[in-house]
Amino acid sequence: MKIPLTFQITEYDCGTTTLLNALLFLFEREEIPVELLKAIYRYTLDAEGVHGIIGEAGTSRRAVDKLSNWILNYTKTNDFQIKCKVLEGKEVTLAKMKECLNNNGCIMARCYQETEHYVLITKMDEIFTYIFDPYYVEEDYYCNDSEVAVVLNQMFTHNRLVKNERLFSQEQKDFSLMEIDKREVLLINKV
Repeated sequence: MKIPLTFQITEYDCGTTTLLNALLFLFEREEIPVELLKAIYRYTLDAEGVHGIIGEAGTSRRAVDKLSNWILNYTKTNDFQIKCKVLEGKEVTLAKMKECLNNNGCIMARCYQETEHYVLITKMDEIFTYIFDPYYVEEDYYCNDSEVAVVLNQMFTHNRLVKNERLFSQEQKDFSLMEIDKREVLLINKV
């Protein structure tokens, strides 16, 4: 059974929540192995905040790489069909992202949102990127932003529509993938 995607419960767990949402988007609840959930919780929320508290700076890029490798090793010895690939910098292209999405996939993307923030991309067309942002906002939050819209009735797939030009912008605006050298996405496919 499919269940709706979820929101983060603190200011810091966007990475953890986005990885869990990737599983909810791609798999039935009954298909998701508990070992994978434990690995997500073990590897994420690893970045130290300004007060020295581990997790207060969310999930590091290193943790995403380590978790991706763990998943690939896990699938070699278990009957769970998923593959992951990290793209960074100039490797992050519209063509590669659309290829992932068109092959039973989704994308965990690091974007800008007052700071670095993780979201789930579930679809792209010629104009929009369909995103599930785990950070809850009110319906009118983006009413003055012509490139972003809040969507309330698609909880299994997305809750934001973001224009593609915003996504690939290098400006510090919500949902921008940031400067090219800072870009990072995790392609996740059900195989």
